[in-house]
Amino acid sequence: MINKKIIMIQIILLILIFFSSGISGERQDVIDVLESYNKAFGKADYSKIINFFDYPASFNLKDKTITASNRLKLKLIYKKLRGSLPDYYAYSKWDKIEIQLIDDKIAIVNADFSRYNNDNTIFYSGSIQYHLRFNNSEWKIFSLMPYDSIIIVD
Repeated sequence: MINKKIIMIQIILLILIFFSSGISGERQDVIDVLESYNKAFGKADYSKIINFFDYPASFNLKDKTITASNRLKLKLIYKKLRGSLPDYYAYSKWDKIEIQLIDDKIAIVNADFSRYNNDNTIFYSGSIQYHLRFNNSEWKIFSLMPYDSIIIVD
């Protein structure tokens, strides 16, 4: 009887380890996409940036939503966005990334980031929410929304 309980506990532990490793793997996959996207953004590599998106893609701002229905429109949006940064912009880093998975196919990411200038000091910090979809074995951004704060309302 004791052996059966021990075996059951071991089986449950193995199942928990299996599922937690799958979730941590998905977490790392999402982080890897965001890291690669961030590097492309820092280098103003528009051809790479657009490969991180699923279309149509939306930019949900406080006063409007901008939709890119194709790669060309998204490239133009990023040229304007990236081009509006000051000349001393050098790169960005993630300060914090929180990920929620919905049905293994959608990731909602709340991320805090900082922008650095050429002497490696921060000149801007902000927050953004990304929505990613898992399609054809890869995570792609389909929506993003910069924000100042999130308040949980119950």
